[in-house]
Amino acid sequence: MFNLPETTLVRKPVPKTAFYRHLDVNAKMTARVVDDIERIVWFAKLAPSTLNIEDGKTVHEIAVFHVTLKQEDVPDDVFWLIDRQMPRHVLFVLQFEGQYRLLLNYKEWIDETKGTFRIIRSFRTEWMNDESLALRIEGTSLDKVYESFAGQISGFGTHSADDTKRIIELQESLKQKQRTIEALQKKVRVEK
Repeated sequence: MFNLPETTLVRKPVPKTAFYRHLDVNAKMTARVVDDIERIVWFAKLAPSTLNIEDGKTVHEIAVFHVTLKQEDVPDDVFWLIDRQMPRHVLFVLQFEGQYRLLLNYKEWIDETKGTFRIIRSFRTEWMNDESLALRIEGTSLDKVYESFAGQISGFGTHSADDTKRIIELQESLKQKQRTIEALQKKVRVEK
């Protein structure tokens, strides 16, 4: 896997039940976690104490989870379930057979005192082999490292929250305009 400093590595298995046992999760979602995920390992902890960088204003720790999947295309809501209950930012390294993919649920705080987030958008890379799996730690604070990860995984190349959020807003606006165009084209086709 991509090279992280030895000081960040945790490598502790996490039981799948830890992610749904204490939550109000329906039986279908519990079954999906059991059926879709083979193994979860807390791979690394990126924090000021492990990276020798400044604490962020909004990002205080990034947990890196290595998730071995039982099937290639696991829907994002399984990872939303895991990520929503984590009181820290999370990066997933997904593995299916010999292929890897990075997944980051880009999120912002709703209430930092309660540890609650709002997930804005999920970003993921294409599947790749382990030699191609790369993620650079860039930045002098955890905020900047997290934004750099979001920029690398999304393909935006951004390094600031404002830039990332602006691109997301523009994409949403573009999707809405595309839906409007399609609706108008449909009306034109049925017009006599």
